[in-house]
Amino acid sequence: MSKFWFIAVAVLGACGSSSSTTTTTTTTPTAPAATLCPMDLPGTSVTATDTSTGGALVFRTTGDLAALRARLDGWAERHNARHAAMGPLPTGAETAPAGGHDHHHHHHHGDHAAKPAAPVAADPALMIAAHTRAEVGEVDGGLQLTFVAFPDQLAAVQAEVRGHAEHLASTGCGAP
Repeated sequence: MSKFWFIAVAVLGACGSSSSTTTTTTTTPTAPAATLCPMDLPGTSVTATDTSTGGALVFRTTGDLAALRARLDGWAERHNARHAAMGPLPTGAETAPAGGHDHHHHHHHGDHAAKPAAPVAADPALMIAAHTRAEVGEVDGGLQLTFVAFPDQLAAVQAEVRGHAEHLASTGCGAP
């Protein structure tokens, strides 16, 4: 009989007890495009420029330079994380390989400039498809987001960056 009471008390205790701890799962929402897109900042404009190692989007602003820097730093960070998964990122010190594309790992080898713009409304860091490394630097009146390419991708990256500058200038980070 004492065995019965022990089991009954254990079952009732388990059912009737209230838990003093509550598990709450908090997810960090993905930032909406409006908080990622540099073109959503008032007074911001964009142009493209070719560099010796790739191309750059040059953002100038009469508005909040710190907010522009935060958006471009985030863009570069997300771009680099995505592209690092494809293989080693270019440094800008590479020379054209003799007879091969040894640096290409798990990404498309075609003409990136001919592709339509990626769905940048989700994240502008998805914009540049060519395997590049992104870095942010200061320019007069703004910031420059430079995309460093491997030598054999130089012309394609420059064309892609120019196309995206036109898109950003005309429609922001929205659909093309």
